[in-house]
Amino acid sequence: MSVNARPKIAIDGYLTEQKLAEALKQIVGSSWGGSQLTVPGSKRRWDMWFRDGDLTGVVEYDGDEHYRNTLKIKADNEKDAVAREQGFKVVRVPYWVQLDTPMLKHWFGIDAVIEQAFPHGFISTKIFPASYCAMGILRFERELAALPEVVREAVIKSLRDRGEEHGAEYVVPMGIPTLPDQSLS
Repeated sequence: MSVNARPKIAIDGYLTEQKLAEALKQIVGSSWGGSQLTVPGSKRRWDMWFRDGDLTGVVEYDGDEHYRNTLKIKADNEKDAVAREQGFKVVRVPYWVQLDTPMLKHWFGIDAVIEQAFPHGFISTKIFPASYCAMGILRFERELAALPEVVREAVIKSLRDRGEEHGAEYVVPMGIPTLPDQSLS
């Protein structure tokens, strides 16, 4: 997306849906569509949206429930399919990734400076991939693999750190193939 961005946005603490919406609203300015765009033919809604010329971008902030509940994952897949049919661009922001300058570029193709001191990964959460359902684990693996290398490495480091704190088996499911070194502790 090529929306003209404001020069600098600061996000205090870890990213939440509200902080994400506030940052995007500042970045895209008058292109901001708002929060809660109704999915056509459904009672479901996307968390937020904006326009970029003829393109509509819908944004979802996905908390841990989007990795633990198969019916939530099903609803997400259905919403994504409707978005594709409508010609919308969908950006899903996992709760374990922060919005910073590289991620703004990665997700939205927007160049702006995001000041974000909170690190990527599983820093303060108590919900780790070991708590995900099977479909959530697959989703986590896909999303982790799609991240820029520096962000992916930060997430893996956070899992290793939390594995040392709690025990690897309580943090990462056994046999998760995306981690280069299975021994987190």
